[in-house]
This record gives sequence, C-alpha cells and structure tokens, in this order.
Amino acid sequence: MRRFPLRTLLLMTLALVAFVRLYFITHRGERRAESPPPAPASASDQACRTLERALEGAVRAPGNPAAFTRARQQLDACPKPPVRACELGPALDARSQLEAGAPPLRELLETLCQRCQAGANPCASHVTRAVLGLMAGRPTDSSNLRWYLEHAGPGTPEACTEVSRALLAPAALPQDSLTDAQKETLGQLAPVCAKAGQLPANVLHAAVVRGGVPALTQLVQEKPAGESAVLKPDRTAGTPGGEKSFDGQETTSVTLAAKPQGERWEKDGALSAVFEPPVHQLSALRVRANGPGTLRAAVRTGDGLGKHDPDSKTSFVDPVACRFKGTGQWETCALPVPLLDVEALSVFPEKDTLTLSEVEARGTR
Repeated sequence: MRRFPLRTLLLMTLALVAFVRLYFITHRGERRAESPPPAPASASDQACRTLERALEGAVRAPGNPAAFTRARQQLDACPKPPVRACELGPALDARSQLEAGAPPLRELLETLCQRCQAGANPCASHVTRAVLGLMAGRPTDSSNLRWYLEHAGPGTPEACTEVSRALLAPAALPQDSLTDAQKETLGQLAPVCAKAGQLPANVLHAAVVRGGVPALTQLVQEKPAGESAVLKPDRTAGTPGGEKSFDGQETTSVTLAAKPQGERWEKDGALSAVFEPPVHQLSALRVRANGPGTLRAAVRTGDGLGKHDPDSKTSFVDPVACRFKGTGQWETCALPVPLLDVEALSVFPEKDTLTLSEVEARGTR
C-alpha cells in the first residue's frame, strides 16, 4: 500500500474542501436562478395598504370630490379593510351626520361598516357605545341608531349581544327597570337583530310574556310544538311539603308565607318547582289557591343575560307568568307566547299567607 507524505495529504484535504465549497456555492446559485421571483402584490392588497391614507384625505377635505373619488376607489378594491382604516369610521361619521341627508362621506362609512370585521366595526361600536350610554342616562336618537345597526355587517352579532344584554334581558325581569327611552330603543333595534337571527328566542319570549314593549310581540316566530302534557317538577324548594301543590290532587295543599325565608327568595319565592333539565316549552298555566299571588317562570339564559344564580352558576330571567286572585277555584293564566327553557316555577304570595292547592303547568319537555 502506497503511503503519501504528510504534506501531500494536507494539500489533498485542502483541495477537497475547496472543491466541496465551490460545488455548494455553484449549485446554490443555480437553485436561486431557478426559483421564481416573488409575486407582485395584488390590486386588492395594494388598495388595502393605501386605504387608510385615502380615507384620511377624504376626512380632511370632505367637500373635495377628488379626495372622495380616490377613497371610494380604494375602498371598493379592498374587501377586508385593515383595522387602522376601520378606526377612521368615527371621523367619517362626524363629518357626515344623518341629519344632513346622505352626504358623500356617509357612503364611505356605510361600505366601511359592511366590510370591517367584528371588534373593529365602526357601526357596531357606535351601537354598543350608544346603548351603554343610554343605560347610564345619556339620551340617544333611537331611529338614527337603527341605521348603524342595519349597516353593521360582520359586527352585527357583537352589537346585538349588547342589545340583548342591556335591553332585552331587563325587559324580561319582573320589575319594570327600563325607562321609556330604553324601551323605545329596544323597539327600534330588536327587529334588526331578530331579522339577522341574533336575538335569543327564550329571552325574547320571556320579554313578550313580561309585557311592556309591544313591538317585541310581532318578532316571535312560533314553531309547531310537540303534544302538550302536564309537567311534573323533579323537585320542589322552599316551604316543606310543597310537592303537594304539584301532585295533581286538589285535596292536598300547602300554606305559604309571604315573608322572605332566605337568600334564594328572589328566585325561589315561598315555593319553587324545579325542572331538571329545563322544560323545552311551557304553554299553559292554571292555579287553584286561596289568597292572591304570582307565578314567576325562571328561564335559563346564556351567560350574562339577566340574573346570576351563584349556586348553579347559570343565568336566568324570571318574568311573571301568572297573576292569580286566589278565589279557591281554578284560575287560568293565558300566556301570549310559550315560554322556553323554563327551569323553575316560583310562587310569591301577595299577602301574609296563601293556601296553594294545585298548580298545573302544561307544555313539552
């Protein structure tokens, strides 16, 4: 076997390293030459990048036709405006008030609202701020507010969630907590949310049963229900022996006191019939008692709608479903619309005591 001198081996190694390095440099250059050049930005991407600047120009010069035309062209070419462009919505709004008719900048705001995503939608944000302001006592023009909701586009669910939380759910509580201005605003906005499928049906039905906002009644779309039957509660809470008033026997009864008996009085009253899981639909009620009182129906709702039950960690509204005189004979309570997702029926005496013989609830589970 031939042996090379150390110096020769070193030179051969260096040559090999140089060859390998040259090989990789050459082929890397070839690969780069073969790679296609980066694609140019699309027209819509370019329009979206310059939209903010174009809108700012229209805001600074609201009477300049050229500035409006430039902004109109950029907006038409940008299907998903960036957040910074959407943030110019209030500035467009301030320079194109509805009271002035339909100035050109109003067109820009309308299109911007119909394209800006939830969380950055100027029309949805306007509705949310106005509703919160209304709850704090600040006046608003409800008919103008409807325009913003009608044009909220992707922000409609966000705006209607606030309408449901701040206005619709309070309209379904036993106490009349809404002012006339708040009821008027709810009457203007609820049809828009209902048309968009963004009103919770169970809260809407509860508000109609509660009464107080007539415009809500026409929004209810009744669906055919299954065969109605007498509903038996899974348990009763409150006064001991309360199950006697839901056993289907008129000869048994329980005496209820009007005095609050604990922290759960606000929901359970003197006696509560609990349905687990909630009843799908409650369609009719009748009561036999001696002494006047009311029946409230606790309707299970989504988080943040109505009252909060700390024990079950759920939310609910509880409209008065029945007022009875307590004549000792059967009294029928007509419901204008069925109540949905009813988790309890609670009895509240109006005087010191009442003797409750029987409560009959009919519906579907």
